[in-house]
Formats: sequence, structure tokens, C-alpha cells
Amino acid sequence: MDGWTVDIDAVGDADSAGDDFAERLEEFGRELERYGGAVAGDDEHGRYGARFSIDTDSVNPVEVLEQGLDIFHDAAANAGMPPWQIVACEILTYAEDDAQSDADE
Repeated sequence: MDGWTVDIDAVGDADSAGDDFAERLEEFGRELERYGGAVAGDDEHGRYGARFSIDTDSVNPVEVLEQGLDIFHDAAANAGMPPWQIVACEILTYAEDDAQSDADE
């Protein structure tokens, strides 16, 4: 089975992040574990994002992006992350992601 690597970032008002932002960010990571996910947030608590994998035979990037956004939103909501604006999305096939990683080395 082939698949895609998905990167999504959300940005919002740090004042709305809450005192437990770091704990919810950890839970967000746990929500994405089944997708090989990793999450990150900035020190000011005004941005968070995730990188994860979707195993699929689909070659339609629109379908994959929609699926990735659904996964991101569901995991973020389950973790109690703020429902902030998505500001960046990138999807790469596994082959293209590997090629970029090789080029970066």
C-alpha cells in the first residue's frame, strides 16, 4: 500500500490557548500515534501543528488532503486543542517525502 505524509499547522490567539496547552498538545500527539504522528507547538502557545501518515491507494490529492484535515481536526478536538485557523497544509507521497529527505541530507 502506498500513502502520503501530511503536515498541517494551525495559528490562533495565544491568550485563548489556556494554561494546560502543553498537556493538551501531548494528548494531541497521542491521538495521532496510530498515524505515526508527531506534533509541535511554539513557546508562546499561539501555534500548533502535526505531521502524520495516511496509508491509502488513493492518488487523488484532494481526497487525501480532505482525509488529512478530518484526521487533524478530530485529533485536535479529542485532545481539547483550540479550534484555530489552519494556515498551512502540505501533502507528499511517501516517495516524494523520501526524495526530499534524501536531498536534505
